[in-house]
Amino acid sequence: MHKAIIAKITETTPIPGADRIHVAKVLGESVIVSKEWKEGMVGVLFPVDLQLSEEFCYHNNLFRDSEKNKDKTKKGFFENNRRVRAQPFLKVKSEGFFADLSCLDYLGGIADPSVGTTFDTINGKKVCEKYISEQAKIAKGNNSVKAAKKSYAPLFEKHVDSEQFRHYAESIQNGSILYFHHKVHGTSHRQSYTLVDAELPKWKQLVNKVVKIFPEQKWEHVVGTRNVVLRDKSKEGHHGSEQFRFDVAESIKPYLEKGMTVYGEIAGFANGRPIMPDHNIKNLKDKRYTKKYGDVVRYTYGCKEHEARFHVYRITYLNHAGKNVDMTQAQMEKWCKDRGILTTLEVHPPIIYDGDVDKLRELVDTLTEREDVLTEDYLDPSHISEGIIIREENGALTPKFYKSKSHAFRVCEGHVEVPDEETIN
Repeated sequence: MHKAIIAKITETTPIPGADRIHVAKVLGESVIVSKEWKEGMVGVLFPVDLQLSEEFCYHNNLFRDSEKNKDKTKKGFFENNRRVRAQPFLKVKSEGFFADLSCLDYLGGIADPSVGTTFDTINGKKVCEKYISEQAKIAKGNNSVKAAKKSYAPLFEKHVDSEQFRHYAESIQNGSILYFHHKVHGTSHRQSYTLVDAELPKWKQLVNKVVKIFPEQKWEHVVGTRNVVLRDKSKEGHHGSEQFRFDVAESIKPYLEKGMTVYGEIAGFANGRPIMPDHNIKNLKDKRYTKKYGDVVRYTYGCKEHEARFHVYRITYLNHAGKNVDMTQAQMEKWCKDRGILTTLEVHPPIIYDGDVDKLRELVDTLTEREDVLTEDYLDPSHISEGIIIREENGALTPKFYKSKSHAFRVCEGHVEVPDEETIN
């Protein structure tokens, strides 16, 4: 969900040598704000990788080029692409853009200014959207003809996006059942026994336009990455040959019934190389971590070279209306257990959410950070944990998923920077 969020400053920290700005904590993110802004202030958080609208930047004088601003005497810090980036100010990285609610005055304000409200449009006017680079736009344009064609496997849906827990905790419904599972650091995989378009010769297509004689769909086993349907085993992907995905698929294929789709994570090795890149533990600037893990962490999850493991985290099936409906967590776990298939590891018993968001945040933080064991991974203690996934079942046909990544992992991934002053000797 690429939207702005109404949020509150929960704490502020001074920046050495800075007279006019300090660091504010907003929904777990560190953002640079004016020293006039104090704890408890409510405003708008624009997370990293959003793109602000041109109109929004114009009315709020945010362009670095003052000629593009409403007030030509004022200068902001956004380039022409208006991308919200993680960027350093006096060696402190700001992980988003936080603005006063008055930034929306030019639109007449927002109807619901309560904490947790998300939006990308107000009164029909675009405020922000997902940032897409010019190169990606060009590539998308080149593929527009292909995109216009009917999907080969129209019912083979992508996995739903997992939202950042720290951003969307307030949106979790009271009374929901929440499940807490270890987040595997690997590559997304999906497969299905689903209806696909039958490739009919032109004469059969012409006949069908007059009277439907020839079947236009057939049942077929389909394999895919998170975003791509793989029809060719020899296809080269980010990890080289995609054969390893078809190898995983073969172990699940015998159990798939018509209309079932299985989603999961593949970890370990592919084509003799680690699926995920190594992390430099020195980036944490904490000798306790290098003593425990060494200088570099490799995410093997106990696999030997040329081995991989697959963890299922979601299963759907088609109902009579042609809609994909999710198995509950309990149904999915039972289905996998009966067939000897791995699911993700439960790290805390499920709870019925009572609406106490502060208590929930504390629980998630404890499960994510594991400070007593230096963020040790739940499955493989030889490397740090990426974090956890929270699954929300609230009666809808599709559950919601929230990710909570550990601070140590985010640092190693390059999303958070540890200043030299915080080095532990």
